[in-house]
Amino acid sequence: MNKYKQIHIQNFSSASVKERFLLVYNGRHYEAGAPVVDLIRCLQQENTQEEAVVAFVEKKKGMFSYAQVEDVITRLIQPMFADDAKPRKRTFLYERELFSASVIDRFSDACSFLFRKTVMFPLMIAVLAADICFFCITDNLLTFNGSANAYMVIGMLIFMVASSLFHELGHASACKHFGIRHGGIGFGLYLNFPVLYTDVTEVWRLRRTDRCIVNLAGVYFQMYILLAVLALFYATGSDTLRYMILTLNLGFIMTLNPFFKFDGYWIASDVLGIPNLRNRSKELLNYLYSRIRGRAESERPYLLQTNRLGRYGLLVYTVVVNLFMGYYFFYILPKFMVNFVASFPDEIHQLVLYLSNGMAPSFALLRNIFMQLVLLGLVGFMLYNVIRKLKVNVGRR
Repeated sequence: MNKYKQIHIQNFSSASVKERFLLVYNGRHYEAGAPVVDLIRCLQQENTQEEAVVAFVEKKKGMFSYAQVEDVITRLIQPMFADDAKPRKRTFLYERELFSASVIDRFSDACSFLFRKTVMFPLMIAVLAADICFFCITDNLLTFNGSANAYMVIGMLIFMVASSLFHELGHASACKHFGIRHGGIGFGLYLNFPVLYTDVTEVWRLRRTDRCIVNLAGVYFQMYILLAVLALFYATGSDTLRYMILTLNLGFIMTLNPFFKFDGYWIASDVLGIPNLRNRSKELLNYLYSRIRGRAESERPYLLQTNRLGRYGLLVYTVVVNLFMGYYFFYILPKFMVNFVASFPDEIHQLVLYLSNGMAPSFALLRNIFMQLVLLGLVGFMLYNVIRKLKVNVGRR
């Protein structure tokens, strides 16, 4: 019975109309309702499972039979211990830790004070005001300087990587501010996007508002970089600084996009109070499909167990995210492949002509070829993993 005593139980902040709890066992987090939690507490207090079942049935005054309670233990509670032997479910197609938690601890400890309200909110307001001013008064805002060279491109890439790393340090520092542990920083591949990530699994222990701040912390830290670059741009008017500002803003838009599993997705999940938002939207579609086909569902979807904000928010999210993902997979990616087939052979032909005549290829040509090959490789890797997972699922059936 000692294994049951290792389960940590605490209240869980969500949009559910019924009280929900967070179960933590060996670094894994589970959501549960009051009856399951009462049963676990009986298992923690009694000497044997049989005594715990008897105590629970007596406590509930016959609401559940002995067979039902045994079934709940077998079906819902004991799999928690079996999960310990399984590898953790991967969010990314590929992932690798770059910096361990111990390496970044010193930085996250030192910067945790930046999440005090008296520091965070004035800074965000100042940056937003300066950023809006930039877009309103800057001439030739989106004009690209044709004299850009390889050194500028390499410099921009270094800037983007450094900014992304600072973004992840923001998540780690926010965890320290709220008194929870963070994991390491790693590199991952989400769909066909290369990304950095921070392990903030313990964020589920926090209130919804605090979880939102942790998820927004990366963008907040990048705002410090943006403020410095904006100040330098106003002083010099440098095109390179303008590119940096535009790059940061584009990164904010991508990061806060709620349709991919970036920060915006987790913020939307916490605002609505619906954990595992993507899975809940799929659950709703499966429920509606089963109802249309006349099949009985054993459990109501999560949507029907939430408050009004969560209910309508999840409904809107389900519709919009599936339209967006359909647009991405059935329009954006096919369009890229069509453009690749149409333009890549000509660009390779130009490259061969340059080299055969002893001439150095133009930087623009090399840039286009390189970027298309990188994107093609990422798309190919994504499709390979999707097909591999489909084969595994078909094999199980």
